[in-house]
Amino acid sequence: MVAISAAMLLSLAPIQADAATVEMEATTAVKSEYAGVALTGRLAVGYLSGEAHEYVYWPNAGGHTASELIWDIDSTFMVGIGGSIRPRTWLNFNVDLWVNIGDGDGYMADYDWMIPGLDWTDKSVHDNTDVTTAIMFDVNAEITVFSANNFSLTGIAGYRRDNFEWEARGGSYVYSENGYRDTAGTFSPNELGVTYEQILDVPYFGVGMVGDFDRVHLAAKLTGSVFLRGETVDHHHMRDLVASGDFSGESMWAIDIAFGYDITDSLGIKAAYFYEKYETMTGDSTWDYQAYGSSVTYSDNAGTDLELSMFSLTVMYSF
Repeated sequence: MVAISAAMLLSLAPIQADAATVEMEATTAVKSEYAGVALTGRLAVGYLSGEAHEYVYWPNAGGHTASELIWDIDSTFMVGIGGSIRPRTWLNFNVDLWVNIGDGDGYMADYDWMIPGLDWTDKSVHDNTDVTTAIMFDVNAEITVFSANNFSLTGIAGYRRDNFEWEARGGSYVYSENGYRDTAGTFSPNELGVTYEQILDVPYFGVGMVGDFDRVHLAAKLTGSVFLRGETVDHHHMRDLVASGDFSGESMWAIDIAFGYDITDSLGIKAAYFYEKYETMTGDSTWDYQAYGSSVTYSDNAGTDLELSMFSLTVMYSF
């Protein structure tokens, strides 16, 4: 009997060992899936450039473009702060905020077409234009949908808000007052002519690709949306006129390409390029004629768009 029991124990030992191994692997998998939330903080600097357009249309004249203001962002330095939290190996949440460091350089040109069928009739140019506000906010979630070897593919859902404001001072002009382009002159150099603010909101979706090669990381994102909303405020100070616009529709798309390097297991750096384009949206606008104490709302007579490009350098620390 003793011999038989010993033989049975010996025969069961491998099975018990296999069961223990399976249980240990399962426990390890559960821990790696649900334990150890990863946190990453980042601080960045960026160089931003771009261009926005502001339009006024005449719907009763077949949508004739009566006015176009071109607002350039020639060079604006940005600082960014952000963080990420990874509660699961397949799920990552990101939030980033960018703001301008002082006023950025800009440029504004204002064209008017007062007679349909002719080239522009009035033009003013304002080299002394500042980008007084540049704020970009982004929050998103990334879900890993495929991973193999050093490559992973993610799905992205997020929300962005871009807020910009310009101030144009001084400048020169050519007007058609008594004839075609018959009047030219200049404004006082520091006289505030036009202030323009633009706020764009967009929920978006996209895909991301990441390649991890030891301490080197390559990443790319493509995002887009057709759920745009926008608000603008244009203040023509010399005319005591404030025009407020409300927009929706059209599309946005953006690309983000990054190269990262881990200096240590916790500290890393990243160089990136970001490009974003909002197609021209049209909508209604309300014109407040402050000098006369009256206002008028016009339907489908306004338009706005935005194009941005930024190079950035980021320092990241993982906890």
